[in-house]
Amino acid sequence: MHINRLTIIGIVMILLSVLITLVNSLDQIVLQLTYPFLMGSSEGKAIIFFFLMGSMLVLSQLMNNSEYIRNSRISSKPGNYYLKLVIILVFSTFILGLLFEIWIRAKFGVPIFTTFVSTSPTVSTSSIIHSHVFKSMLGILISDTGIYIPSNIHTGISIAQYIPKVAMVIFAVLPTVYILGLLSLNNRHDIQKILLIFGISTTMIGMVDGGLFSTPALIGISVLLGIYSIKKPFSPRNLIKPSSFIILLLIIRLVIGLIGSNPEFYEVTVLGGHGDIQLQGFDILDEKVVGNKSIIKVSSNMNELTFFNQTSQILDDKYPAFFVSWNIYSYF
Repeated sequence: MHINRLTIIGIVMILLSVLITLVNSLDQIVLQLTYPFLMGSSEGKAIIFFFLMGSMLVLSQLMNNSEYIRNSRISSKPGNYYLKLVIILVFSTFILGLLFEIWIRAKFGVPIFTTFVSTSPTVSTSSIIHSHVFKSMLGILISDTGIYIPSNIHTGISIAQYIPKVAMVIFAVLPTVYILGLLSLNNRHDIQKILLIFGISTTMIGMVDGGLFSTPALIGISVLLGIYSIKKPFSPRNLIKPSSFIILLLIIRLVIGLIGSNPEFYEVTVLGGHGDIQLQGFDILDEKVVGNKSIIKVSSNMNELTFFNQTSQILDDKYPAFFVSWNIYSYF
């Protein structure tokens, strides 16, 4: 294999992902470096990111040096042909994830604009603006195969029991996006290859952890659409449509947060609750039992994040799952 600069960069990234896994002292440094585009609370996303980028860089050079691939029908198609397939598959998966989020809430008769919390075996959360639906499927795989994962890396496995098994389609989608992504690098300059691999890597992380409106997904999609839209000769006008689309997604994300918030009170819907749920320290406005769940209204006199964290601590290990309403206005 011809060793060029992209191969070297790829090998370094793979080694870095291994090093982050083994050396705990690197965690905080790596988190600070990758937080702007991964928004990770643990080193898990960073490990996956560096491994994805590194492996794709190395494999892309192996494919370039493969006479079989160069002479095959695969290489006869332009890179944008495969990139278009990647974009279609990615968006289809994101929409499917949103449908699963809506399905969970419809199943239990709660509003769409809520955060779902499953407490067993560990606390895991999910919502339409930050979805962990597909992450929970990977959590099942990790658990079933016995792969060791540090305790500070959350797999979202608690949510899996509430999601249709068809969500396991993610196991087919991820490798397909990876392979199509490699093929989309065909006949591109090195800088475009690096940017495209960055976009594919962050998009795949967003597909698993966060969903359509997450930072990795939005950044990744921006790169994919941007490179797909570039024409020769290059003109800044090529980027107007992809930029407008990303701005539209950001606006939708903001609008969902605003219209989905209730500034008057917090509503906590506890599954398996039959009344008399003790939420010490909160100003309870109303509590009622509907079927197999308790619905509690609490005064919105505190920050949403503080309320959510304190509620999770109180209800953890007592009830299997619950939903909490939003109040984005509490941050202002």
